Amino acid sequence: MSVSLKKQFEVRLTNVQSVVCGQDYDHNGRRQLVYCPEGEIIGPDFHGHIMPAGIDHQIIRPDGTCEASIAYGFKLDDGRSIYIRAEGMRRVPPELAETVKSGGPVDPKLFYFVTVPKFEVYDESLRWMTEKVFICDGTRLPDSVLLTYYSVEQVNDHPALG
Repeated sequence: MSVSLKKQFEVRLTNVQSVVCGQDYDHNGRRQLVYCPEGEIIGPDFHGHIMPAGIDHQIIRPDGTCEASIAYGFKLDDGRSIYIRAEGMRRVPPELAETVKSGGPVDPKLFYFVTVPKFEVYDESLRWMTEKVFICDGTRLPDSVLLTYYSVEQVNDHPALG
């Protein structure tokens, strides 16, 4: 068997705002909530906007690794809705960890930023989103966050299958 990735849609989050809950770099790291009040979802046959309760729960470890638990709801322009929850991580090279922890600028190309999303859909036309495994490639830009969602496509071509 072999697998490939197929780009399905994108999300662009803007005006993200971080609130620090607590900080303990000797043990846990910095716990922060990242509120995402503005954003849009763009797919091949849909477009919509984030509902005003999107949030990332993040912990930034002493080495600069960010573990994220994410939840967003989107209302599509035609009235359908999508709920996305994801778990993942964002990393930079160790020499940039202090820059990230202090909120300084880092070249987006230097981030490893990947999540594994799951979807809840409330319309049969979107059911396909719940029938495959997805990954999300994130890009942290100075003024926004770009999330590109890919489905994992499987080809049953293993030699044992004949």
